[in-house]
Order: sequence, then C-alpha cells, then structure tokens
Amino acid sequence: MIALARHSRVLGIDIGATHSRARLVVGSEVVAEATAASASVAAEGLTPALAALGELLAQLPLDEHRPLDAICVGAAGITRQHTADLIQERLARFTEEARVLIVSDVSLVLPAANLDEGVGVICGTGAVALGRLGRRAVRAGGWGYLLADEGSGYWLVCRAVRTVLERRDRGRPLGPLGTELLLATTMPSLEQLTGQFYEDPRPGRWAHYAPVVLGSPDPAAATIIDEAARALHLLVEAVLERLGHPSGLPIVLAGGLTTNERFRSAVTGELRRARPSSQVSVLDQPPVAGAVRLAQMASAGQVPDSTWQLD
Repeated sequence: MIALARHSRVLGIDIGATHSRARLVVGSEVVAEATAASASVAAEGLTPALAALGELLAQLPLDEHRPLDAICVGAAGITRQHTADLIQERLARFTEEARVLIVSDVSLVLPAANLDEGVGVICGTGAVALGRLGRRAVRAGGWGYLLADEGSGYWLVCRAVRTVLERRDRGRPLGPLGTELLLATTMPSLEQLTGQFYEDPRPGRWAHYAPVVLGSPDPAAATIIDEAARALHLLVEAVLERLGHPSGLPIVLAGGLTTNERFRSAVTGELRRARPSSQVSVLDQPPVAGAVRLAQMASAGQVPDSTWQLD
C-alpha cells in the first residue's frame, strides 16, 4: 500500500468521543505513544477538547526545531471547517510545510487494516460507516447522538433506559435491566437517572455503561443488541448503495463495542448473512495505526486532499 520513507518521522492521532490516542513513528518503529481524554470538540466542547489535545501532545517528545514529515489526525465529529482549522493551527508548527492531514475518525479504519478499498465501520460511543472504492469515499451515519448514532454505545444505553421507562409507564417491574442500570450508575431511582441524562447528556458519559446492557440477562437486552446489529447493517448498505452496490468489498468493524463478544457476534453475523461475498472482520490494530499509515502516505505525497473528500 505504501512505499515508506526509511527515516520518515510521522505522528498519528486518533480523537474519539471518549478518549484520544497518539503514536509517534520513525521509519517503521513506534518511538512514543500517548493517551488522553477526548479532544473531540463535538463531544466535549471547544475548551476541554483543546486542553485534552494539549495534554496528549505534552506526553510526546516533539521538537519544533526537528519537524515531523507529516501528521494525520482522525477526529470524531469533525464536520466544521473551523474545528479542523483549530486542530491544524495547533499542530502545523511541528511539521514541515504545515503538512497536517485531518480526516474523520472512521477514515482510519481501512488504512489500519492495510486496505485501500472496503467499508470501515466504527461501533463505539458513536456509529458511522465509510466506504472507499477507487477514488471515491462516502460516509453514512455519524450525525451525532441527538439525531442518529443508532447501534452506538450511547444509543444502546438510551434504548435500554427507554425500555425501562416503558415498563415503569405500564406499572411493570423494571426487570434486571433496570436494576443493573441503577446499580451501575449509582442512581437511587429511575427518575434521578433520567434527570442525569438531561443535566449531563455527553455521549461519552453514557456510552460508558454500554457493557451493562451487553452483559444483561434481561430478554430486552438481546432485542436491543439485535436492533443495533441491524442498524449497523443499514449503515453499511447505505454506503454500498452510494458506491453502486459493488460486491465483495471487505467490511471492517472497529470501536470499543467490538471487544464485547456478544455484540461482535451479533453484528458480524448480521453482516455475513446480508453480504456473503464480503469478508467481515474486526480490526486487530488500534485505529491510531491508520492515522500513522495516512501520515506516512502524506509524507510520501500519496494522499492528495481531493481523494479524501467525502461525497
């Protein structure tokens, strides 16, 4: 995929909705890594996001007098040019000729899997899919927790809470799902739990409780997981429709939810049934590896900006 410069010095950064990760690579050697809170402006707001980015960079041996060949940042919720400009401004001084490539976090999935074409799907705090075929890249989902993100960690928890609220409305027991959610969130009542959703709706906070839903023996949990799998399948289908319904494109899943065997099995099973000609896999590298790979491509002049613009 890439003819690497033997002594290239690049930085890859993956900014998710719950945490950020950076990897500094010289040639093919990882020389430093760092993690910090989410530097996503969409998820955390401008001031906390920039503070997290500063904390991330402070952990790395960066020297403005020894510039990097390129930097690639994959950021969740990077929909506004102003946000991209702010990130570029803070990173440009560490590179030669301000060579900073900023893409959506889902753009890291296929490069991390060493693929040029296919469909990458993030199943984490949010949910989004991106397909690449030739010089085209199209995205589906990723509209944020208020409007979409079906199949995401935040959505799983919201769907579970709604299920428990429906039981309360009908005068039924809250069931294991309700009991487990109250215990995990340390809320003494369902009313206080719902109140917290409105007081602090940050998606990262609530996606943290997705494992409670995924591990629950409550029958509703199985239904919710199946709904999530179908929702992610629809994201993949939306991408493939826009690409002209190609057959056989590999599908790669990434994100925190894929570490859960129950969730992973449901989603991969759904996709394999729907797309038997496609290889469906789970990313076995952290997405930051994709940011490194794109930075290496940029340093070699192999990532013209126009090829990474979404349709």
